[in-house]
Amino acid sequence: MWKQLANKNKNMVFFGAVVVVLYIAYNFSFKHTFDAIVLNHQLKKEQVNDQAADGSFPQINRKNKFYLSALKSYKVKKEDRENRLWQAVSGMALGNDIEISFNPNPLIIADTMAVQNGIVSQQFAFKGNYFNLVKLLDTISKADGIGKVSDLKLSTKKDNQSKADENLNMQLTLVGIEK
Repeated sequence: MWKQLANKNKNMVFFGAVVVVLYIAYNFSFKHTFDAIVLNHQLKKEQVNDQAADGSFPQINRKNKFYLSALKSYKVKKEDRENRLWQAVSGMALGNDIEISFNPNPLIIADTMAVQNGIVSQQFAFKGNYFNLVKLLDTISKADGIGKVSDLKLSTKKDNQSKADENLNMQLTLVGIEK
């Protein structure tokens, strides 16, 4: 049948087939691409207009990132938190040649709202010389996953007057948010 058609008719059938193929290709492929390009240009224009209206948005975004990073440093794991915290802090104390003791009845008054929000605090008592205590404090402040130092008290016994053998007592409270 194709051989019986004249060249003019063959060309018409060929161009008709090309038009049908282009129409199908446009509907299934190109139409969605063109719509996406138009939508992208519209959204970029709206974004530029919104940024012009709110000039403080980049500053707020930077503040938000800072606060999120600060909040992340307070995160402590909820599972077996006390044992893990005790092991980490006691390991740091022994590494800095500091005596550590555990106070089973801490004098920390727990805020009920803080407890409901998962904010926990743990108190530790250390004994050692000043330089080792400072090194320990620096190590604890750089450690991740144990919380942050919220309270620190350095003291010495009043009856101990010799400077060479002076050991300081340090009471440290760590605060964290259970995740």
